[in-house]
Formats: sequence, C-alpha cells, structure tokens
Amino acid sequence: MRKPASVAQATGIVERLSATYGHLWGRKPPTDGQLAGRLGAELREVFASPAQLQALSTHARQAAELGLVAGRLGEISQRLEQGKFLVTAAESWFYQLADAELLLAGERNPAGPQGAALPAHWAWHLLGYQQHPAAGASLLGQPAAAMALLAAGRLPDLSPLPRASHLGTLAYCASASTPSPASIGAARVLFIQGAGVLVLASSAAQAISDLHLVNRLSEISLLQTRGID
Repeated sequence: MRKPASVAQATGIVERLSATYGHLWGRKPPTDGQLAGRLGAELREVFASPAQLQALSTHARQAAELGLVAGRLGEISQRLEQGKFLVTAAESWFYQLADAELLLAGERNPAGPQGAALPAHWAWHLLGYQQHPAAGASLLGQPAAAMALLAAGRLPDLSPLPRASHLGTLAYCASASTPSPASIGAARVLFIQGAGVLVLASSAAQAISDLHLVNRLSEISLLQTRGID
C-alpha cells in the first residue's frame, strides 16, 4: 500500500497547484520564469541546507569587503553531494549577495530549471573541480596587484613568503575561452587572462585566504620589479 503524503507534503502540493491553476478562480497564473525559479529553488533545497546557503553568501560578501572581487565580476562556488554545486548567478553583486542568488549546478546538467544564468566562467570552476577532487570550493576574483601581474603575463614569486608553499604551482592561462585540463595541470591557482584569478581550495573560507595571499605575493613581485625591497 502506498504511504500517504505528510501534512507538509500535501500542503506543498496544494500550494503549487494553486499557483499553477490560479487562473481558474481569477488569479493571474505565474510566468514561465517564475515557475522555473520556484522549481530551481525547491531543487536547490534538496541538496543545500539553509546554513550552507547563508555561509556561502556571507563568504562572498567577505571577499568583496577584502577587495578581492571587482564589481559584478566575482564568482564563488561550493561543492555539494552527488555531483552538485552551489554557485553565484551571473553578474552577482557580492557586496549585497542574497541567498536567492545562489544557484544549483551539476556536472551533467550545468544550468538546471532555475531561470537565471550561471556565471560567465563556470566552465573553469567545473574543470577545476574535476582536476582536484578534494577541492570543496572555488573563488574567481580580481584583486588589484594580481590583476596587474596578469595584465603583464606574469605570475607572482612564492619564495618571499614561506607559508605560501601550500599553494603549490600556479598556472597562467592565456585565454578565458579555452578551459582545458592541459591549461590547469596540477595547479589550483589559475591566472586567467580576461577573467581574473581562480583559486580552488578545501572551503570557501580557505579560498578567500589563499586569494588574499596570492594578491600579497603579487604586491611583493610588483615592488621587486620596480627595484624596491
């Protein structure tokens, strides 16, 4: 015998039916975009808890406050279970990021029924996760000193700060439009022309810390280039 639906499940079903067929009793039916947004939000909540949503949006705002992202160019994501990820919607404003701007993405079906676009460089995040199975989060930022080195086609020297050894190797990627395993290799810090600096780390907090460190190393490299100790 089929198990009857719980009160909460039944209420949810009624609410969705009421929203969909509201025109039968004079209410305006939702648009396709609104329906897609509702479906996306419900699907997202299957894989991500409210605490995870709040934590990632808080980390995005912290990255903005630290000057690690430029305007609406920042992108942040977090690995979930079953090949799913939380990722900021395209052109999200990190300074005031709301939980609703976090989308669910997957390896096989990257977009999903969410009515919003994934960030412009999501393919780089996804490739990074595939190359680094232990990575739990990624952050694409545009901190000033690192961007100055990137514009010159250079990478920062890690030797001035011994604690930077955990960053491993850094990779320079000449084009944002051609992500490939060969362009990443073993690196988890990627200087991508036309996009910014992408960091893959164990958590969003660690990605912020690592990108801040990369920018500090970039400042040192710029000073050394100018002959200043």
